[in-house]
Amino acid sequence: MVLGSGATALIQLGTMSIKQIQNLILDMDGVLWHGNRPVPGLPDFFDQIAALGLRWVFATNNSSKTRQQYVSKFGGMGVTIDPNQVMTSAVATGHYMQDAIPAGSNVYILGGDGLHESMSEAGFHVLARDDYQTPAAAVVAGLNLETTYADMSIATLQIRNHGAKFIGSNADSTYPTERGLLPGAGAVLSSIETATDQKPIVVGKPFPIMYQQALKLLGDGATLTNTAMVGDRLNTDVAGAKGVGMRSVLVMSGITQPADLEASEMKPDFVMSGILELAAELAKVHK
Repeated sequence: MVLGSGATALIQLGTMSIKQIQNLILDMDGVLWHGNRPVPGLPDFFDQIAALGLRWVFATNNSSKTRQQYVSKFGGMGVTIDPNQVMTSAVATGHYMQDAIPAGSNVYILGGDGLHESMSEAGFHVLARDDYQTPAAAVVAGLNLETTYADMSIATLQIRNHGAKFIGSNADSTYPTERGLLPGAGAVLSSIETATDQKPIVVGKPFPIMYQQALKLLGDGATLTNTAMVGDRLNTDVAGAKGVGMRSVLVMSGITQPADLEASEMKPDFVMSGILELAAELAKVHK
C-alpha cells in the first residue's frame, strides 16, 4: 500500500473517483515548494490544470506572509496568481477574531507580516512589539522567523498579567524547507503554553474554518463532494478534510513519509508522489 521512494503510481484508498474532482485546495509548504525552492515542474502543473478547466485556491497554515507576499513568491517561481486565491491561517484567524473579541480591541501579535496585516484588516489595534503594559484582549501567535525571547516574554506577560486570550494561527510543529524540517508555529505555541499554563485556541487546519473559507474563495459550484484538499500532512490537511466531509489527496513530497502513512489509521482518498502526478491523473479523466 505504501508509496515508496521514486514511485509514481496513484494509490486510491477511498471510494471517490478522481473524475469527481473539479476543484483543488492546495497546501503550499511541502506541496508546491520547500522554503524558496519550488518542486519540479511547478509552472507546468498550473498550466496543465488550467487547461483541464479546473479551479484552484491555496490554503496554508503558514501565517508569516501576507497574500501579496505570496503573490510575489509565486511570481518568482514563474507562476501568476491572484491574491484572492490565497487563504492563510492568518486570514482565517482574522475572521475568527471578529467573532471572539470586540472590534477595535488591543491585540499583541507574536508572528509575522501575515498576522499583522490580517489583524489590522479585521479592525483590531495592534500593540507595539515591546508593549507589555497596555492590556491586550488577545495574544495572537504564529510563525515568525525573527521571534525573540523578548517577544515571547511580552506575550507571556500579556496572558499572565492582563488575562489576554491566547490564540494560535496554527499548531504545525515543523515546516519543510530546502535545508530540512525547521520549527513551526506549534513550537512557538508550546513555548508560550509552557510559560503561561494556558492552552491556545488554534484556528488553522485541521479546524473547519480554513476549509469553509477556501470553498468560499472557489465560488459558486464548489462543494464538499467536487473539491479535494491537496496536502502533505495527515494530521492537518487530511484530518481537516475528513472532518468537514471533503476528499483529500496526500502528496509524498513533504512531511508525511511512507512509514507514517502505513502506521496511520487515518487514510486519504488518494496518495501520489507529487503534484505532477496529480495533474497527469486528472488529465486522464478530464479530457
